[in-house]
Amino acid sequence: MGTMVAGAPLLAGGPPGWVAYAGLGVITLVGGIYVMSQSRSQTRTVPATGTQTDTSERRCNRPWSVRVHAQGSIIGGRGGATLGAPPIVSPSAPVTSIAGIALAEATYAMLSRSQKSALADAKVRLQTWVGNRPPGGFLGQQSFRDRPGSRGSNRFDVDSYGCTPNFIT
Repeated sequence: MGTMVAGAPLLAGGPPGWVAYAGLGVITLVGGIYVMSQSRSQTRTVPATGTQTDTSERRCNRPWSVRVHAQGSIIGGRGGATLGAPPIVSPSAPVTSIAGIALAEATYAMLSRSQKSALADAKVRLQTWVGNRPPGGFLGQQSFRDRPGSRGSNRFDVDSYGCTPNFIT
């Protein structure tokens, strides 16, 4: 929280300062999540026989991860070009809805002005969708086009993987 207070003067810089302040908030949030996930440890016991027994509740070797990226011809001149913030990877707990929304904001902050204007509606729909996930969460991939129903390649995508669903409340 002290990071956000220290960055408050950025708000006086108008829209560029607002974007920088939002980026600082995302970095603070993601850093906090990372620190929390690293501070937890799994308990493993080794019986006298020398064999190792996993006593953790989760018996899946895949960490939870969420990636949000912008994709399409507006990004790199061809339909398959992508641009996005680094994914959130959590070895010990599903990624929350708030973290997914912040990741979408971080990806949006990386776009140019024209890219932002073209993908603004898609970003809002993605963030609304992530925020409204049922308590059961979501696993898989979901795309949000620049215009609903369009066949163009410009879109915001969210990829969610793990042992159990992400975007829990």
